[in-house]
Amino acid sequence: MTIDYSKRSFLKASTSLGVAAATIPMAKFAWAAGKPVEPMNLLTSNASFDPVRPEMGRLIAQACKSIGWDVTLAAEDYNMGINKVFQEKDFDMFIVRWTGRANRVDPETFTRMMFHTDGNYNKWGYNNSSINEMGDMQQKEMDVEKRRTIVKAMQRKLYEDVAASPIVHPSMTNAYREDRLDGVVPQLGEGIGSLWTDLNMSVKSGDGYVRNGQTSALKNLNPVSVTDSNEFKELRTIYDRLIQVGPNGELVPWAATSVKAVDNTTIDIVLRDGMKFHDGNPVTIEDVKFTFEYYKKWKAPFFISSLEKFEDMSITGSNSMRIKLSEPHAPLMINFFAQIFIIPQHIWKDIPEKAGVDDVLNFANDNPIGSGPFRFDYWDRGKELKVSAFDQHFAKPKCAGMIRITYGSHDAMAAAIEAGECDRTRYILKPTLVQDLNKINGIVGKGYASHGWYGFMFNHTRGPLQDRAFREAVDHLVPRDVIREVIMSGFATNGGSTIAPANEYWHEAAIKPRANNVKLAKDILSKAGYSWDSSGTLHYPG
Repeated sequence: MTIDYSKRSFLKASTSLGVAAATIPMAKFAWAAGKPVEPMNLLTSNASFDPVRPEMGRLIAQACKSIGWDVTLAAEDYNMGINKVFQEKDFDMFIVRWTGRANRVDPETFTRMMFHTDGNYNKWGYNNSSINEMGDMQQKEMDVEKRRTIVKAMQRKLYEDVAASPIVHPSMTNAYREDRLDGVVPQLGEGIGSLWTDLNMSVKSGDGYVRNGQTSALKNLNPVSVTDSNEFKELRTIYDRLIQVGPNGELVPWAATSVKAVDNTTIDIVLRDGMKFHDGNPVTIEDVKFTFEYYKKWKAPFFISSLEKFEDMSITGSNSMRIKLSEPHAPLMINFFAQIFIIPQHIWKDIPEKAGVDDVLNFANDNPIGSGPFRFDYWDRGKELKVSAFDQHFAKPKCAGMIRITYGSHDAMAAAIEAGECDRTRYILKPTLVQDLNKINGIVGKGYASHGWYGFMFNHTRGPLQDRAFREAVDHLVPRDVIREVIMSGFATNGGSTIAPANEYWHEAAIKPRANNVKLAKDILSKAGYSWDSSGTLHYPG
């Protein structure tokens, strides 16, 4: 596909759509003209999963009252909240931490997947033709510099349209026992919870197993239905991928010794020799082809947008295959080949029929068999997951294995680290607890660079959140400086763009976070036609 940059068609589209968008809200709100703006809920996880989210939510809800708008904080169990947003789509607003997972160094997740009308993560009804067009263009653009130009334009448009409100860009706040562990390898966005730490850490004493702390229970071990970052983190130890994202963001050959783009729509894959699944069966190129076909057949949620572009797949040798795409797909390497889990054909070919479920996405996969560096031992739901080093893996781990332990709160996890019962945080730890633990001999507590962000997300199909001016006003209510310094203890920078400064190549540095300014927020609302009654309650235009 040839893209006409001289005409900058997407920027022209942005301008024309901006004019159109400004005329839409009044018609949308005709039914509510002059009426009070309805109260809304702000959903967050509860403090046991992530203590900073309800604290951020409380400040934002209070700030909304300053413009005469009643917002109630609703802190719920993490998994229940995820279900409300991503399955039921039943929410007004929510606060989420978009984890800087390794694959998210590619801009696809924080642009198209989140804000294209067909994006996998777009459960909030955002629909902007300009963003849709740019999202598709950057996917097809194989020249990285030209792709970056489009991605930066997308960031500016998302900021201008207030598609979401990035609150802060946080560090990964982690802690581990340096008197117990050697070989910790931090990674951008994942801190010490990286795959490279899993593989390289060793235990100085005891049974050789590393105790990993986490404050949310694991809910799924099905590699086909996976979408959650915490599930990806555990499944990648059991299942292999074709390539991995290295500690410094480079692509590392893994199950494939070569994934080569012959041209913009042709990919050749060469599988590593001698690999085995944990049940002793060999890993073959037929398993890889079956994996792609199976995930496509069952429309695996995270992978289907890439698989839909797989026009043809053919075995070309005893250990090689060729993929023909229907069109160029720039995110393919990092967002697909470095994410999809190779599954054994001899097990999955009979699922779901022999598993007693009608849809593979509902398959529990209680005894996962992969070919990854760790083999599954047991899963005590809600409590522990144990995996052991797979001796026959080409990258055999240096530890005997890992035990994932679910704690009821960040305080409990910190206490377990202090007592020597937990060796490292698998995900994040409350910033103040990190600071406290770092003062104890034998423990390291610190923040690691991340390209993730805390987002204040809007349901674009509900009430005043359909109005760009209203969203801009609300964005000015976010007390970013206080959140950064008090709640995050300085382990963050203020949020502006959906691609964080730590992702330096793709980040649009021209975007500056909106300042916390209640008067400016009221001025924006007033100019948009909103008004206040004698009690200070905010009313719709009209």
